[in-house]
Amino acid sequence: MTQKQKIISMLRVRGQEGVCNYEFPQNFILNYKARLDELRENGYNIKTIRVKDNVWKYVLDYKEFGKQTKDWRVDKRLEKIKEMESRGQGRLV
Repeated sequence: MTQKQKIISMLRVRGQEGVCNYEFPQNFILNYKARLDELRENGYNIKTIRVKDNVWKYVLDYKEFGKQTKDWRVDKRLEKIKEMESRGQGRLV
């Protein structure tokens, strides 16, 4: 699994809770800022939120991702995730 795949997986699992900057090195993703930039260039809308002094939280915005890619497979997958969440089932990873 590449570093970008690990980051996307972490962001998807956490959802709106997000992933804090100190968690990436704990998962052996040392140059996470460059990987986040690359993911953003590929159409992922990853929001950066300041928690406190040197702690930042990164959240994947599913709605914007589906709009930017214009890929029906992504939209279909997002619909399925939302449907499962509304039924109280876990996230698809």
